[in-house]
Amino acid sequence: MEDALVVLNDRDGDRNLLREAAAYATGADANLILYSPLSEAQFEESVSSLDQIGRMENKDYSDEDAIGVAEQIADSLASEALEDFDVEWSVATDVIDELDANRIIDLAEKHGCDHLFTLGQPRSPTGKAVFGDTTQKLILNFPGYVTVSMN
Repeated sequence: MEDALVVLNDRDGDRNLLREAAAYATGADANLILYSPLSEAQFEESVSSLDQIGRMENKDYSDEDAIGVAEQIADSLASEALEDFDVEWSVATDVIDELDANRIIDLAEKHGCDHLFTLGQPRSPTGKAVFGDTTQKLILNFPGYVTVSMN
């Protein structure tokens, strides 16, 4: 069985999304790849925080250390949300300007995922009826299954 990619957006629904993905992974004997991207602003904030800590500790931290912080946060969230499930996971992260469907699809294919889990965003009547642009592109372009949670 292939693995599943879970797109985390640092929102309240991430825990529920992780539980839904874990229920699937448990039944399908699949592993989860947790994609936890950092925005440029989040990345700069992490770098700045690490610089301050480094000055106090007299130590230099790299950009990779800042990305490592994002991985640790996602791993901690998963540990808490998935404690009742027997499922393996790993974390992938990078720095992005905005969530991009093509980047998500490429990452899923790179990791051999045949299922995506993501959060949808309700839109106003004048905007998208149900899903946001990224979610629609995932549904239309990903060659596997896409589960969208509207938490």
